[in-house]
Amino acid sequence: MSVTTTPLLDPTTAGLEPFADAGVVDAAGAHVAAAVGRSTGDERLEVLLAAALAVRAVQLGHVCVELSRAATTITTDVPTEVAADGDTDTAKVPWPDPAEWLEMVRSSDAVTVVDGNPLDPLADDPDGEPLRPLVLWGDRLYLERYWRYERAVGDDLVARSTTEADDLDHSDVEGALGRAFGPVHATAPDRQRQAAAVALTHRLAVVAGGPGTGKTHTVARLLAAAHDLARAEGRTLDVALAAPTGKAAARMTEAVHQAVERAELDADVADALLAVEARTIHRLLGAQGALRFRHDRTNPLPYDVVVIDETSMVALPLMARLLDAVRPDARVVLVGDPYQLASVEAGAVLGDLVGPTATPGDRATTGVLEPVIVVLERVHRFAAGSGIAELADAVRAGDAERALEILRDPARPDAVLADPSDDDARRPVERLVVANATAVVEAARAGDEAAGLKRCGDLKVLCATRHGPNGRRAWSDLVERRLQRAVPDVGIRRRWYTGRPVIVTRNDPLAGVANGDTGLVVERDGSPMVAFPAAGTPRLVSPATLDAIDTWWAMTIHKSQGSEFTHAVVALPTTHSPILTRELLYTGVTRAQQQVTVVATEESLRRAIERPVARASGLGARLWPS
Repeated sequence: MSVTTTPLLDPTTAGLEPFADAGVVDAAGAHVAAAVGRSTGDERLEVLLAAALAVRAVQLGHVCVELSRAATTITTDVPTEVAADGDTDTAKVPWPDPAEWLEMVRSSDAVTVVDGNPLDPLADDPDGEPLRPLVLWGDRLYLERYWRYERAVGDDLVARSTTEADDLDHSDVEGALGRAFGPVHATAPDRQRQAAAVALTHRLAVVAGGPGTGKTHTVARLLAAAHDLARAEGRTLDVALAAPTGKAAARMTEAVHQAVERAELDADVADALLAVEARTIHRLLGAQGALRFRHDRTNPLPYDVVVIDETSMVALPLMARLLDAVRPDARVVLVGDPYQLASVEAGAVLGDLVGPTATPGDRATTGVLEPVIVVLERVHRFAAGSGIAELADAVRAGDAERALEILRDPARPDAVLADPSDDDARRPVERLVVANATAVVEAARAGDEAAGLKRCGDLKVLCATRHGPNGRRAWSDLVERRLQRAVPDVGIRRRWYTGRPVIVTRNDPLAGVANGDTGLVVERDGSPMVAFPAAGTPRLVSPATLDAIDTWWAMTIHKSQGSEFTHAVVALPTTHSPILTRELLYTGVTRAQQQVTVVATEESLRRAIERPVARASGLGARLWPS
């Protein structure tokens, strides 16, 4: 059975009907294709199809569409609960011959063709005319705007990576590193120290690594060394910390402050670092609407050092705006895990930047950014033999058999598999989740919002999907039904019942909250208030000012990026879903600090591990030419 998702086609795009019926072209793509055809006079089916696919690519997180592989890589929009695995219409549509298709696109007045070295400067097309609606580089077709984003990011990163910081005396740098990191140990290379040295001596540093490899430890100490050097020169150092979401920013602030307190730094350096609070990137740039910001190259950010955490979550357009706003003489430090989920929007910037350096071992490819990339590999968070660490490694390596072996091993009680179809396996997990929720409500009702907020982070259900029997809504409904029995007067039917954990779903500067911020409903003077974590006492906000809020008993894995939980319950759908990927599972597993429980069938687990994300982009090819 197939489902038709035919958009409203006009006479210009009528030839796209088979592709629309198959679900590979949607209404937005068809309408853009029609506009391209009318504005350029090229209404050939092959060109219109290419334009529609370039639009759809961006919607699915790609920066471009690879025309030579479109017929074999593009998936259908037919709902997965209707289409069986592989039972789609995409192979039946009349795909153009790849070679002929490319030639037609190359010859179109709608397309600017780019040949040669992708790192060569390009502002306009070869004839001096403005770029056309579409840009073709090799077999990659871009919407013009995304070509410019990719070029801007690539050009800026290359310029920063090849520009050293102010003339610094080698002995001064080593002295500052020694005070921040301690003496050099000859037993093994200190990658954290190496990353700090790169950040001190270059305008760009990329600090990559998995969970527990010491990325935040490295950031805290490199900033201490930078402050130390600035102080020796008689100047102050302005530092900005930022992350893509409010939750990630809060976690960054907490982690950096903890690292500073453990580092035994000079009091004035420690005070300077503790005074810095991380913000969302949107707040840092002064968001004034969709991709409109107060800060850009004409009004740059005033900071000497800009550190971005959770860079894997940063989409290509936002990265372009960020780099545009950072002064050319300032240092940029990009921090993150390249194996995690990429941004929800277009691009996989961190993965493209890190390239093959993320995989240890010999490689033939070298890249222009290689000297400024340091990959941290030694795990400090987990004890030797940690099931969480070994499971994460197996997922990252695509080894489903090894992952199942770890999850079944009773000697690794911190990583457990619970089959949702097995009552004996599922019910203990449900009881644990409900017991934690009950403790949250009881703390809130007792007026102890700090304890309630802490219990919220002790255990969290992380779902691959919003809907379905193992999705976020199903888990939230289960918790609230059981809470009604455990605490009969909790008042679940009231929107602002005491003990309800909430998550902000949209930036709201007026209320002082950002997308991803989490809070807890408490009662003050007979009225509900929402307590948000803050330094010292939680901050209370009136619910009347919060209009973009959701219940936080469970959350999607995408939303969990930048967060950590003592116990993460990772729930995967029991039916085939295209959202199930290796990166999604890895991200969920690595949110756990002490315990991870994977609620999934073996089939779903295998599907996820054996399906890595592959986002079409040219940034990696620019930075790591073969």
